Amino acid sequence: MILVVLLALFAHVGYTLNDISGALGARKFDGKLMSLMSWVTCSAMYLLLLPFLWRGSLLLKPTLVSIFSGVLAGVAYPLFLNAMKKGNPTLVGVVAGTFPLWIVILSVIFYKEVLTGAQIVVIACIILGIILSALHLTRQTRLHTMLNKYTLHALLVSIMWGLAFAVLKYPAETIGWFKVSIVTSYAGSALSIIWLYPKLKGTVLSSFKKYYRYPVVNALTGVSATLAYNFALTRGNSSLVAPIAGSYSGLFAILSYVAFKEKLTRLQILGVIIIFGGVVVLSVLVANS
Repeated sequence: MILVVLLALFAHVGYTLNDISGALGARKFDGKLMSLMSWVTCSAMYLLLLPFLWRGSLLLKPTLVSIFSGVLAGVAYPLFLNAMKKGNPTLVGVVAGTFPLWIVILSVIFYKEVLTGAQIVVIACIILGIILSALHLTRQTRLHTMLNKYTLHALLVSIMWGLAFAVLKYPAETIGWFKVSIVTSYAGSALSIIWLYPKLKGTVLSSFKKYYRYPVVNALTGVSATLAYNFALTRGNSSLVAPIAGSYSGLFAILSYVAFKEKLTRLQILGVIIIFGGVVVLSVLVANS
């Protein structure tokens, strides 16, 4: 159990740095371009690990589940980086970082894991925090501008990430943590190349030469965190691993404020505090259950 917690904490820090580096790249040049370069760089890093970690063959059903997870993540990431570029990065990052909430809920559905009454209450509080953080209220606010659309995009990303991560326990236990990692990465890369490359092909190489530090750091932190996360899934329940690994919203908010110095309304600050506190409490409750 200690190993599971340590791996989840390693993923926690890795995903924080991954989101920060992704946001910095998106705001420096372009979110879709950053996403494409990051996915391809991730695949190149996995290729280097292939001779050392690949064992045995693939099975059809868990491989298809892994591909589904990768495709879902491939759709979510450019949406996330675009929201980071055009919205408030602190707010977007915190709301998107609520994906452990959906993993816990989906784990109950998929793996028959049981929630306690306290966990249900905390989940309700997190949802309240999401609603408050999405509101952008001032004295001049009209009804049609009350909701920040980029915060809603972040919520959509959170749900997509939640589903993508929730389904990984089955293939991780069936075909192995490294195979799951590499299949999801190549699925996300393939989707990105098919979807994004035709629109960006004139700028990819020149942008990578100029801004290579961003996708390299982003890929390195993402690959490290994902390998730790998937390995942890083979040693513990997803309802334990996911909240610890994904409860990085507070650390992200601190680093994001330092990096971007974006301001939030008081209501949004309250929402962020509720989200962060809720995810931490949920992690503790699940870890002790």
